[in-house]
Amino acid sequence: MVQIRVIYALMLRETKSVFGRSKFGYLWVVIQTAFNVVVIWVIRAVVHSGTIPGLPLPVFLICGFTAWRIFSDTVTKVMMAVEANNALLYFSKVRYFDLALARGLLITATNLVVFVILMTIAYLLGYSYPIPSLWPLLYSITLLLLLGLGIGLICCAVRRYTESVGVLISMIMRIGVFISGVMFSLSHLPSSMKFLIDWNPILQLVEYSRTSFSYSYTGGESLRPGFVSLVVIVTLLGGMALEVVTRTKTDKL
Repeated sequence: MVQIRVIYALMLRETKSVFGRSKFGYLWVVIQTAFNVVVIWVIRAVVHSGTIPGLPLPVFLICGFTAWRIFSDTVTKVMMAVEANNALLYFSKVRYFDLALARGLLITATNLVVFVILMTIAYLLGYSYPIPSLWPLLYSITLLLLLGLGIGLICCAVRRYTESVGVLISMIMRIGVFISGVMFSLSHLPSSMKFLIDWNPILQLVEYSRTSFSYSYTGGESLRPGFVSLVVIVTLLGGMALEVVTRTKTDKL
């Protein structure tokens, strides 16, 4: 219970430091995601590729961008979590992993609020959708959060030796958004690119999350639960171990 209260307090602190600096606050996050959705929507309409079998295009894009932002924002924010809050570690109840988890949970909660707002707007604009089950969405979001935590901790550990890892991650994220199913359906993927499905857990989870809002969308069939779970577990445990090892070594220097 003590650690839960600690993490909650850290989340409140992060909320104030992240959103309190902007006059728009949470609204800015809504604007960012909505802008991304509208831009891709317009582009697809211009090139006459504005339909997705089984899903309204706005719903398809909202699900994709929400899932991707939960993962990518968690990686980039967790990477900087320890450095940004180093002074808090003087409190005996605050642990290194608490800082990372608090940021990850805040990012997830923020993006879920944005998700609900945008999905409500889409519904009010006439883009109706069923909700067969929320399990695919919750499952995907949870694993994307944990995967983001793991990679973020790995980057945090590497950053102790070279700060250029931040630039590298930024470049990878720019490419990753194009190969993780955020803006395209697997049905549009050329046969020569099918290997992306088998070896990209993010793409599989993004596609699976969309099945929460359709009876006929087939993207979830690409999910390999065993493979995805193994990648998430290995990455998270590896990130935690690497963070501890590098911190111990650097503290001795």
